[in-house]
Amino acid sequence: MAFRVTTAEVVFLVALLATYGVAIFARRRSARDGNGGLAEMRFNRWLVGLSAGTTASSGVIATGSVALGYTVGLKSLVLSIGWLLGELVFWYVFPARINRVGRESQATTVSDVLTYKLSGSASSLLGMLCGLIILVCLTGFLSVQWLAGQKFLSGAFGVPGTTALGLFALLIVGYSSIGGFRGSVYTDVLLAIIRIAGSIIALVAIVWFAMHDRTSFSKNIATAGTGFMSMHFGGIAGTAGFMFGMAVAAVCFGLGQPQLFTRFLAGRSPEETRSAWWIYIGFAQFTWISMMVFGALLRGVMPGIADPESGLRIFFQTNTNAVLMGLILTHVFATNAAASNGLLITIAQTITHDLIPCVHRGWNIRRSLLIATLLMGLVSVLVSISTHGSAYNLALASMPLMGAGLAAAMMIKVLGWRHSAASLLCAAVGGIFVAVLWQQLGLGSYLYEAGIGTAGGLVINWLAIKFWRGTTPVARRPQQSTL
Repeated sequence: MAFRVTTAEVVFLVALLATYGVAIFARRRSARDGNGGLAEMRFNRWLVGLSAGTTASSGVIATGSVALGYTVGLKSLVLSIGWLLGELVFWYVFPARINRVGRESQATTVSDVLTYKLSGSASSLLGMLCGLIILVCLTGFLSVQWLAGQKFLSGAFGVPGTTALGLFALLIVGYSSIGGFRGSVYTDVLLAIIRIAGSIIALVAIVWFAMHDRTSFSKNIATAGTGFMSMHFGGIAGTAGFMFGMAVAAVCFGLGQPQLFTRFLAGRSPEETRSAWWIYIGFAQFTWISMMVFGALLRGVMPGIADPESGLRIFFQTNTNAVLMGLILTHVFATNAAASNGLLITIAQTITHDLIPCVHRGWNIRRSLLIATLLMGLVSVLVSISTHGSAYNLALASMPLMGAGLAAAMMIKVLGWRHSAASLLCAAVGGIFVAVLWQQLGLGSYLYEAGIGTAGGLVINWLAIKFWRGTTPVARRPQQSTL
């Protein structure tokens, strides 16, 4: 039986080979990197902004966002607007300061930043706790990315279940192992370009089909319900409350996601890092909004899709040629791959720098990162296989808890508020406890758990400094960023 490769598969393979080529190029460049902090990377605003944007976007952008637009219409855009407000606040206040503290402390991980200028057993415990939080939560979230990749390969190429999961993971672990952190950033930029092109192609195609048969499109949209193509969101108070909650979530997300945090540490300077804000926000908002708009318009073009999360692939498989189909498959792969790669590299850094401090033991850091990357790739795949569907719910529950545990401590540290090792430790533990309590009370739908946990952590730090005798508070006056 002859083996045939379709045009769509050729397009996908070319993009995959390009990704590996960039990883190999990065490996050669990284030969001159020392064992110091990420500030040695000296990345410019484009590398910081595009890498942070792709890393921050999980595979849900190409699946869940389409499904959201397909289900509720243009009202889904209110979510992105609220998130945008929070991103503007976050970028105005934090990335430049994060980079400055990172340069001073020669930091590679969140724990390096939090324990900077602190000492004693409480400081060691703080670093270990943060490392464990990141390891557990990000491993669970990475397992979800493998499941998303499994769904992608199964739907696009007909690869059966577990084989698809293992193959997708192998592809990501392969180029992650080759390129390391520098490779992660470089390949992120390539995947960002692919995603921008894919988003433009998707929007142009769906608009063309909607305009081609306006009568049918209007009829299908009408059956979707009144207000489907409206952004009206149930009154001013409800809209404002929802947008405020999303803005708070965006700020906590920026402070509580270590895979995003490391990109800020690697910026060339505080000023260069902060100037990446328009690149990051422009990329993130465009790719997110375009997928929600695509989903809303898709409802008018193909109203009977049983699985809206597969709507992007189904539309192009049904209505376009093989070249466009290949480009869209590459776009979906790029969304999943960048998120998975960023998570995997961050987990490996956490193991080698925080949990098993290879640098301080004189081990070869590049070899140690390679071993950690391969090991955690295998472990996360086993988690995906053993838990499967339940891994998704586990990750959704654990990611807000990680944000609650890290965001308050990071905010205190980079803003230079009074703290001690013991108070930051209490803030991290207390933030998680408050977030768990908020979850158990079923109040997460009113305000993001990480936001409540962050507020609780800030209060706990203040109480610990004020009333816990025997602690020696540290206050670092933050230098003013160039705004």
